[in-house]
Amino acid sequence: MSMNRRKFIRNLLVGSATVPVITACGGGGGGDGAGSSAGNGNGGQGGTDTGTTDPGQTLPERTEALSFIVIGDMGTGTMGQYSVAAAMAKVAKVKGCDFVLGAGDNIYEDGVTSVDDPRFLDSFEYPYQNLDLPFYMCLGNHDCASTIFGGGSDNQRGNHQVDYHYSTERYSNKWRMPARYYNQVFGDAGDDRPFLELFVVDSNPLTSFYTDTDSNFTWQNYGYPQQSWMKKTVADSRAHWKIAMSHVPYKSNGKHGNAGNLDPGMRWMFTNPDADGLRYKAFMEECFADKADLLFTGHDHSLQWIEPVEEMGPAHIIVSGAAGKTDDFDDAERNPTVFQQENALGFVWVRLTETEMQIEFYTVAEDGSGHQLAYSQTLDKPVAVEPALA
Repeated sequence: MSMNRRKFIRNLLVGSATVPVITACGGGGGGDGAGSSAGNGNGGQGGTDTGTTDPGQTLPERTEALSFIVIGDMGTGTMGQYSVAAAMAKVAKVKGCDFVLGAGDNIYEDGVTSVDDPRFLDSFEYPYQNLDLPFYMCLGNHDCASTIFGGGSDNQRGNHQVDYHYSTERYSNKWRMPARYYNQVFGDAGDDRPFLELFVVDSNPLTSFYTDTDSNFTWQNYGYPQQSWMKKTVADSRAHWKIAMSHVPYKSNGKHGNAGNLDPGMRWMFTNPDADGLRYKAFMEECFADKADLLFTGHDHSLQWIEPVEEMGPAHIIVSGAAGKTDDFDDAERNPTVFQQENALGFVWVRLTETEMQIEFYTVAEDGSGHQLAYSQTLDKPVAVEPALA
């Protein structure tokens, strides 16, 4: 699609009274906050995105609460994705929402081939045009593949999604992906501490089904530098809340299974020795164990709230991969859960205060006939708060 045609469509839609825009309100400190830092497109250290605070946005002196929605595996462009988007808008209007987290597989089935690819419109901009919120995005295996099987064998394709973050010709400014992996801070907890810090992992070169011939994405050139950068960035963080997001599950009762034994019945056809996720498992534990309050992933097309495990410390593990597709569980008893739901579209809504997290799971009818609250629970903050510096 040419840029002139894209501008025409954008102006037509934005100028039409038939396209309402819902501005969700909630806790303070949304938007870009104090900005983000990131590895560059090939995974090296360096590069800083200072954020682009929306015009007229006023950040509070101290954040009392933040709320956000988590979706994954959404980029189908189908009726199901539109139905989930409509339900998200309704929940955001009623409950409040500062931003959205996208846990990967943003554009099915094989990502995009350029920053000007019309699939950015079909799989993201159009479905979420009624949500006036920033979306902080993570790469999925289908975003980094050149076949419909999503094997993650063409990781370079993910760079186009980073480029879209910086494009001056994009349809809206919602898409936030300053690098393939990055961190982002939100709000103010006082004592010169962010209220929340988000750490986004690029799991795909670490777990691809097939070996990528591009040497930029080997463990030596990409995996290890990402791990080193992430470990230091998390360790240096003074944020009150710390959450991590990745696409491939660390733990899951779905068909892909747990990191360290991913896709056991299919690995005979894979060429990447890291397809079992054993090195990825060690990566996640080294970077986030006893530090992160929450870990969000996708990949399995279901909703799961998995109880903390010893290797990761007190972090609660949430799979939210049902915003565009659904699946059966592979082994519903593999990991103990607080809640789980198969064969249903849906998303997760989270509200964080200084001391508590409220987590709600919503299921959505694929035909757009409605949504319902499937589960809600409020718990104390999992990781003990570090004392403020004198």
